[in-house]
Amino acid sequence: MMKMNFLTIDKVNKIIELTKLVYGSKTPQSISDIKLTDANTQAKELIEFLIERQTLNTPINTLSEYINNLSSEETAEAIALMVLGRGDSGRQPSDFLELVKEAQGVEKHYLVEKSLLAQYLRSGLEKLNLH
Repeated sequence: MMKMNFLTIDKVNKIIELTKLVYGSKTPQSISDIKLTDANTQAKELIEFLIERQTLNTPINTLSEYINNLSSEETAEAIALMVLGRGDSGRQPSDFLELVKEAQGVEKHYLVEKSLLAQYLRSGLEKLNLH
């Protein structure tokens, strides 16, 4: 069983809880539901969404603040857990430490931008048998 050295399960659960407040309980869309847009349009829509909701005491602000208060080591483990849980990289639980190394230096907002973050983190915990 792999373990996280810095990020606690309680903190992961808090991020999951805050993410649900921001994005709701989103589930992946089927291919037929996905609106095909280019990356620039998607980025612009995301920025507009975040600016619109970025006022004090809003769920997105609370989530951003919580994630920004994580140490760099905790952030790297959270990103690695998200990547593992997302499952599209083909990475296995045994790759977790390598994923943590790869995640070092990645900006914290990378986590906030993921509307399916709660699901990815939950899945990552399950894959590491930490749920």
